[in-house]
Amino acid sequence: MVGRAAEISKEDSAPSVIRLLMAYAELLRTFLAIYRAGSLTDAAYHRGISQPAASQHLAALERTVGARLFVRGPAGVTPTQQARELYAQVTEPLDALEAVIAGLRGRAATSAAVPVRFGSSPEYFSTEVLPRLAGSTIAVSAVFGTDTELLALVQHGEIDVAVTSMSPSRRSLRAVAVGSKRFALVAAPALAPHPPLETVHQLSEWLPRQPWVSYSLELPVTRRFWQAVLDRPFSAKPRLVAPDLRAVLYAVELAIGVSILPTFVCAEPFAAGRVVELFPVGDLIEAEPWFACTRLGEAQSPAVKTLVRALATSAAPPAVTCGSPGSPHAGMIA
Repeated sequence: MVGRAAEISKEDSAPSVIRLLMAYAELLRTFLAIYRAGSLTDAAYHRGISQPAASQHLAALERTVGARLFVRGPAGVTPTQQARELYAQVTEPLDALEAVIAGLRGRAATSAAVPVRFGSSPEYFSTEVLPRLAGSTIAVSAVFGTDTELLALVQHGEIDVAVTSMSPSRRSLRAVAVGSKRFALVAAPALAPHPPLETVHQLSEWLPRQPWVSYSLELPVTRRFWQAVLDRPFSAKPRLVAPDLRAVLYAVELAIGVSILPTFVCAEPFAAGRVVELFPVGDLIEAEPWFACTRLGEAQSPAVKTLVRALATSAAPPAVTCGSPGSPHAGMIA
């Protein structure tokens, strides 16, 4: 009898446990939608519920957690530290649950309707991401920052995808190679030597006398190039340091100085003849990889997968001619 009673007790409690799990799952799914949308109204729309229902879900979850999860403001809601910690814990299992639910209903997961929160440098976004978004249905909300900042945002659930030159060390993050960054030694035509430089020796003699513009004082790529290729420490004359590649490129165009820049930011000025390549360094400077970094669970989101695939697809580059008129190096970088 005791065994039978225990069996009945288990049978009676099973529906209650399931109902409890489903209730918590609903609260957490609403929490996830609010966190990602930054708005109760938008979260309710994406979840297919009313705004009062979304508010009730949030209030019930805050009572359960025993802490405030969002601070309301005129522009929406801002997650508290407690919300950030909760998001990091629940995002992967809930995204997996959404995929299961979508599969049972025979449709794509609803998370595809929510904008993908994307992070990169502004230069990468402008030149590499925007052309791939043209004609697509992917919704994107972009933020910009350094590699370290962006990886921290991914880790804490603040953004869904970050493209960095740094592969993440945390096991909870997934990195997919989506290309590489190559470099060119560039200047305005007015600063280019005549006749053009033909040997590394000539370059090592000419370059130290030139003004230099750069993205940072550290100059990691530039210093490695000078030491490894020119066999001398960096000794050009610094004229400008600006933490924005677009500003550095424009400074080069204005003949403020010479610089080593990623080729992807130089395509249009090269084509227009506002910038020329001083010497072919594409094979002398090691290319830097680009990684699309996501949390493991977020990598299965249909919208995230679509965006990462688009980034990994090589786009046909515009025809670019590098070098000054008559330079033997013209056309070396595309």
